[in-house]
Amino acid sequence: MKLSTDDQKETVVKLNIVERALVNNPVRAWAQRHFEAPRLMALGGPCPDAVALEIGGGQGEGAQIIRERFGAARVISLDLDLAMVQRARRRLAGLEDILCLQGDCTALPLADGSVDALFDFGVVHHVPNWRSALDELDRVARPGARLYAMEVYRSLICHPVWKRVLTHPQQDRFDQDEFIDAWRQRGWQLLKERRLGQGLGWLAMQKGRP
Repeated sequence: MKLSTDDQKETVVKLNIVERALVNNPVRAWAQRHFEAPRLMALGGPCPDAVALEIGGGQGEGAQIIRERFGAARVISLDLDLAMVQRARRRLAGLEDILCLQGDCTALPLADGSVDALFDFGVVHHVPNWRSALDELDRVARPGARLYAMEVYRSLICHPVWKRVLTHPQQDRFDQDEFIDAWRQRGWQLLKERRLGQGLGWLAMQKGRP
C-alpha cells in the first residue's frame, strides 16, 4: 500500500496501525491468493507472457501470484512506501522477472503503452484523487491491455464503524458502477464483474484498440 509524504499534497492516505497489521500478515496473503486471485482469474482469465503492473504491491505477495497464477512474464510491483518496497525486494530476491519499484500511482515512472495487464488488489480506494490514478494507469496500458481489480466501495469506506477503525479518504468515493463507468470513459470495456454486497467487488476490463 502507498503512503504519502506531505499531508497537504498527499496522493494516498497513510495506512494506520490496524491497516498495516492487516496487509502484512499471513491471513491477508492467504486471502489474496485463495480468495481474491481466483475471482479475478475467473473474470479476466490468465495474462500469459504479459508485462504486468501491480499498484500498491506491498510486501510482494501479489507479484508472486501474478507471476505464478496469471502467467505474466514480467511483473512490476510498485509502492510508494520505501520500507515496503525494500521488504518485497528481500522476499523476492532471486526472482529476476519481478521488479519492485518505489513510485506513486498518480505519477507512474513508466513509459506510455508499456504494460499489458494492470492489477489493483484494493488500492485505488486509498487515493484521494483516484481519477488521476486511473489516468496514469490508462496511459501506461497498451491497447488491448487488461485490468484486474478488487475494490472497496463507498458504502463500506464511509460506514460509521469502519471509518473509525480504518483510515480512508471520505470525500468523492465511488461504488462499482461509478468505478466501471470511469474506466469506460477512458475507452475500456467491461469483461465481467462480481459483487459482494455494495461494499466490495471484483471486475475485469480491457482497453479498446485504436
